[in-house]
Amino acid sequence: MICKKCGSVLPEDALFCTECGASLKEENNDTNTEKNEMTIENEAVNTESAQTDNEATSILPHLEKVIADNEETLSLTQEQVQMLNDEPTEILSTTEKIEIPEPSPIPEPSPIPPVETSFEKPADFPKQEAPAPEVNSSESFNDNSNTIKIPVQPEPVNTDANTGEHKYSINDTPQPPVNDVPQPQYQPQQPAAEPVPAPMPVQEEQPKVRKKVGGGRIFGASIVSIFTVLFLLICSLLVAVKLGANGNVIRKRAAKLDGETVLSAQYDGKELSRAFYNSMGFRTATRGNADEAGFKRYMLNTDFREYMGRIADDYLDFIIDGEGGDPSLTSEDFVNDFIKVNKGAAVKEFDYDFTDEDYELIAKNLDKDDFTDSLNIRKWNRKSGFSIDKLSYIFSFITIGTIAALVLLFLIWIASIVDRRAKHVTGFFGFIFTFTGALLTLGGLAILIGSAIGFTFTHKVGYYLAENLLLPFTLLILIIGVAQLLIGFIFRKTYLGIKRRAKKAAAAAAAENAANTAN
Repeated sequence: MICKKCGSVLPEDALFCTECGASLKEENNDTNTEKNEMTIENEAVNTESAQTDNEATSILPHLEKVIADNEETLSLTQEQVQMLNDEPTEILSTTEKIEIPEPSPIPEPSPIPPVETSFEKPADFPKQEAPAPEVNSSESFNDNSNTIKIPVQPEPVNTDANTGEHKYSINDTPQPPVNDVPQPQYQPQQPAAEPVPAPMPVQEEQPKVRKKVGGGRIFGASIVSIFTVLFLLICSLLVAVKLGANGNVIRKRAAKLDGETVLSAQYDGKELSRAFYNSMGFRTATRGNADEAGFKRYMLNTDFREYMGRIADDYLDFIIDGEGGDPSLTSEDFVNDFIKVNKGAAVKEFDYDFTDEDYELIAKNLDKDDFTDSLNIRKWNRKSGFSIDKLSYIFSFITIGTIAALVLLFLIWIASIVDRRAKHVTGFFGFIFTFTGALLTLGGLAILIGSAIGFTFTHKVGYYLAENLLLPFTLLILIIGVAQLLIGFIFRKTYLGIKRRAKKAAAAAAAENAANTAN
């Protein structure tokens, strides 16, 4: 509602103008039917005015309270109402006189013509607080003129029937004032897009240059390689003995010996048969019935090869496998186990039957040549300085497995020392297996070929027995040696390939550097 007299904006239910005191009763009826839509320019509106828009901005509550308290006594005449329309004066009561001090004259603001401006969205202006009218502080009556706030323009709620555009009404929510000049439409500014940084150039990953293996590491790996070769040799020999020279193998090989060759072989500068004949005093024991040629024929008719195999089996089982008791052979054992068992061969060859006295004589003659002492294990222990029967622990599979594990550990250690460089690892491994395989192969060939050559030229019984009895052991040594040579060859071949590739890479790098320098 707008006061027609002073143009002040007032609430819809106001009865009096808070600025000039004019009565608004008739105007209230007129404004209910005529609601003019206008926009008021207001340059002094701020955030505080929005919070205080809903507060009381007139003296109406005070007047209503006074009227309510004096409802029975207060009556206004037509003349008094006319006076109130002119300016606020005294309000008289039939029972009580209320003095209302006359407020100081306030300059009437120029009426603001209604402006109908239609636009889709009003511009946002900062709200400013309107300056409060000056009030004479000498007056005792407070008419709340210092709290009067000019409402701001309302939001558009009505729509023009002709154009269909929104309009602003003075009775709606206050809005900031507008000028007569049409305001430009507000377009929300979009935040400027941040510049996209240029992509970083992709850098090719350069291969990490590994440090060279120092001389100290090479020396350490060489020392470990020597121990590896030693343990690998021991492990290979133990496997060969365990599998190729045990008692069972030797016994079978002894049974296949040629008796004539064995008895004709040289032992201590004479044939083996003649040595036995003299050592046993066989001519004396047979009362002159046996000669050297007859003794050789006697021996060929006996089971001396099987007997030799059984004796060797007992000794080897005790030494290598730790099986059985003390296998020491005495002269009495020889007489009882061989001479007496082959008594029929003597009768057939010499036509002589041995007596107990003859057996005792043969035993005494053997002891004169230290037959019992030469085959006694205890004598061997005293001569060697250690217990022969303890060798079975060395030839056990547990020991062989332990040594093989040590060899594997040494190989891993070497690879760790050289920083797992393929060039050095293959080089050291190739050396270890090649060297060990070469030693085993040469050893096997030496036993096989050397014993044959030695027997051919010397005709000694030892070479013949080694060539025949140790043949499985020799073949096994050769197999292990050749296998290690093959492994070593593979490692050496790999090592040489890596070395060649490294030289080619170094030459290519040098050529590229030279080309870059020239450019």
